[in-house]
Amino acid sequence: MLQALLSAIVDLVLSVAWSAIVRLLGLENVVEIATAILGPSCIVIGFTVFLLGY
Repeated sequence: MLQALLSAIVDLVLSVAWSAIVRLLGLENVVEIATAILGPSCIVIGFTVFLLGY
C-alpha cells in the first residue's frame, strides 16, 4: 500500500516536471506523439512483468 502511494506521488511529480519542461521549450506536438507511442508500450511491459511475477 505504501509503495503504491509513493509510486503515485513520484508519478505526479514527474508528470508536473515534464509538463513544465515541455511548455518552456514549446514541444507540445513532439511530446504528444512520443507519449502515444511510449505510453502503451510501457503499460504492456509493466503488465508482462506483473504476469511473470518478477
